[in-house]
Amino acid sequence: MKVKILNWSAFGVFILFALYMTLGQNPDFLRKLQDLDLFLFNGPFFLDSMHQVGGLSMYLSSFLNQFFFYPLLGSLLLLILLIVVCLLTAKLFKLKGWLFPLAFIPSLALLLSMTELGYMIYYQKVDGFAYNNIIGVLLAMTGLWAFQKLKKLPAKVFFAISYLLVAYPLFGAYSLLGGLLMLLVSLKNYFETKQRTALILPIAILPSLLLIPIFYYEFVFEQIAFSDIYTAVLPNFKLNGSEILLWMPYLIIAVFFIVMALQKWNKLQTKQPLLHKIVPAFVFLSCLTVVYVFSFKDKNFNTELSMQAASENENWDKVLNLARKQQEEPTRLIVLNTNLALYKLGLAGDKMYHFKNGNKKMKSPRMILPIQIAGTLFYYQYGLTNYCNKWCMEGMVEYGLSPSVLKYFVLSSLLNGEIKVAKKCNDVLLSTLFDKAWALKYQKYIDHPESISKAQEFKNIQVLNAYDDVLDGDYGNMEAFLKNHFSHLRVVPKELSELSVLFSLETKNIERFWPRFFQWVRLNPTKKIPIHFQEAALLYERLEHKVDLTGAPFDVAVKANFSNYMEMVQQYGSYPEESLKQISYNRFGNTFWHYYFFVKDPLSKEKEDKEYKN
Repeated sequence: MKVKILNWSAFGVFILFALYMTLGQNPDFLRKLQDLDLFLFNGPFFLDSMHQVGGLSMYLSSFLNQFFFYPLLGSLLLLILLIVVCLLTAKLFKLKGWLFPLAFIPSLALLLSMTELGYMIYYQKVDGFAYNNIIGVLLAMTGLWAFQKLKKLPAKVFFAISYLLVAYPLFGAYSLLGGLLMLLVSLKNYFETKQRTALILPIAILPSLLLIPIFYYEFVFEQIAFSDIYTAVLPNFKLNGSEILLWMPYLIIAVFFIVMALQKWNKLQTKQPLLHKIVPAFVFLSCLTVVYVFSFKDKNFNTELSMQAASENENWDKVLNLARKQQEEPTRLIVLNTNLALYKLGLAGDKMYHFKNGNKKMKSPRMILPIQIAGTLFYYQYGLTNYCNKWCMEGMVEYGLSPSVLKYFVLSSLLNGEIKVAKKCNDVLLSTLFDKAWALKYQKYIDHPESISKAQEFKNIQVLNAYDDVLDGDYGNMEAFLKNHFSHLRVVPKELSELSVLFSLETKNIERFWPRFFQWVRLNPTKKIPIHFQEAALLYERLEHKVDLTGAPFDVAVKANFSNYMEMVQQYGSYPEESLKQISYNRFGNTFWHYYFFVKDPLSKEKEDKEYKN
């Protein structure tokens, strides 16, 4: 009775823990997994998948991965499969009674293989990554189960070789794991029986493990490097630096199965001291702790995902709500999302410096740039449709088709008048299960291109196309390109006047600020001059004494605040820079003046750091 209570308790703890680590931690992470992977209900997609080693595994994984479109549904489906892995582990290795908690180890390792990813989701090229490992482990265990069911030696030899021949092209490395387990069980049987005939199985299986991948490499598959034939469908983590820790769940799975295959569990089913009975429960709790500790946890990463999801839905108020909750130093991607939302809501000129600024390094084991994560989003929202188009193409070439890339390809192509390209991409989305609704929404513009110019949803983007959107080089540095592009426009249309001034403030370029500032005032005679524009004008006039602002319609409160700022500078000017910076932040942290004097250009800082390291 005590055993049943313990095991049911372990089941309950595992279910709650798995749901917390997936749905509870960040639903936007699950949505992003779906958004980076594509599954189509058609024959060509299936055949294309089968041209890769492990094609069937990735095809099935992509099918399951699409259900993360609804995070609750995806989490429940993932949980069900993890429970299946647990039950199959218990049955295969006879983990009954006090030993049952050990059956959760593979499932917990598989859970960790997903929750440890973080920024590495942007580098994975294995389709349906979250489910691929689960399907592979299930294949390896079912193969071993069927192998053990066979009693006659010829049947075992035939099955083992046939299993590897059939399973390797369909499931990749995990078929080799199943073959390895068969090899270990055969060797264990030989050492137990000491019969020479028992050596036939290992002699047949070992060469098959080594040669079958080579056979498929030489004569069947063309899209795989020789160095990858034994690791096909496994992630592309490196074996050095901080990435080596990402291999932990795979090592746990391999060690667990090897130990289980070689252990004589029947001897442990007999009466054991109480201490021995407690060990499996302790191991189970230890594995829960390992999964929690080594899972990726970073508030900025979660905020980036949530902001990006809100920005893609043009829910700018939600982006600002997330920015207001920001406690720690933000990454540049968070700052970029915040500034974009402020501009879209018409608040940037008054509120841009009211939110946290920073340049916290992304907590990624491999260098990653904002443009890799959200380049298509920003270029589209700022009206740079050619650049959006370019980075859609870059993403497709490097990582294959995904709903995210296809959507921005459709949007940018529609605004560029490339209707055939838009149709081609939209037709792909029409073959999906959950993104089909989005594709149907934009199909009307493909069928009736003349309606694009009148569409309300394109209005805010079209006004930003009031210049020649030629394709130049951004060199992968999106933020620097946006700043330079809008602050260096030779001819500034009315629609881009505000953006040009805003980015002139960001670059702290006095020479480019004045003509753009006066142009904005001339083009908007009835509008109140934004507060940050006033702050910059007052500061630059004081620094250069080249412009007469007498009679300028500046707010009395802004001018009084500027006087207070200058008094503060004179009063504490002899203080160390860091002390003066803190005083300035406490009193004037939401002004352009503090930004101008104390917030260093993060792009310049990165350049200095790089030059120093070189």
